[in-house]
Amino acid sequence: MLKRKDVVFKRHANARRYIARVNSQGQIILTLPRGGTQRDALIFANSHYQWLIDEKRKAIRHQSENGRLSAGGDIWFRGERCTLEVVKDWGRPVLRFGDQALLIADAEMDLARPLARHLRNLAKKEFPVKARRFAENLNLSFSRVAIRDQQTRWGSCSSTGTISLNWRLIMAPPEACDYIVMHELLHLKEMNHSHRFWRLVREACPNYKRHEEWLDAHQHELAWG
Repeated sequence: MLKRKDVVFKRHANARRYIARVNSQGQIILTLPRGGTQRDALIFANSHYQWLIDEKRKAIRHQSENGRLSAGGDIWFRGERCTLEVVKDWGRPVLRFGDQALLIADAEMDLARPLARHLRNLAKKEFPVKARRFAENLNLSFSRVAIRDQQTRWGSCSSTGTISLNWRLIMAPPEACDYIVMHELLHLKEMNHSHRFWRLVREACPNYKRHEEWLDAHQHELAWG
């Protein structure tokens, strides 16, 4: 189900009906006619939900296969779509998105590499803090947190107590990231996906299915870099 934060609304005085399309960056654009409302635009978009999601995945996959991110494009960051903007600061190009800013070598360069490095460093800084906080709340202990670039999973837990987390979770909503951290920590109690394990998950995170749905729906959009 698409929500307001998942789309970009544009009003066009000459439009006679609602129009939904996906641009080359993977954004879902909803055009509203005169007198149209965002609520009705979302209802219209959700009546074409599967088509829009398929087109969105194609655009993101094409962008990823081309291997480039450039100014004017956008990415997910902490569950919000953020436009990549390159500005000059004392003559040096600076990449800005959301509340973040980082120096880059060239305004025309492929932004994927420095951006991935920056996001991975954020994950290395923030995820161990999350893990310690939740481990204390759940009365659990772990040996360490490893930040990885896992291709097919968001996280894992080893028998030695190492919690591995995908750095791309920094792009997901914080609540979804929190869920994955708790999920992996709970494997310290149950190293399986038994009924007992899922009972522990429900107790720790009652809305876990909603977070899993978001990650499933947007995983292709987080696959660049």
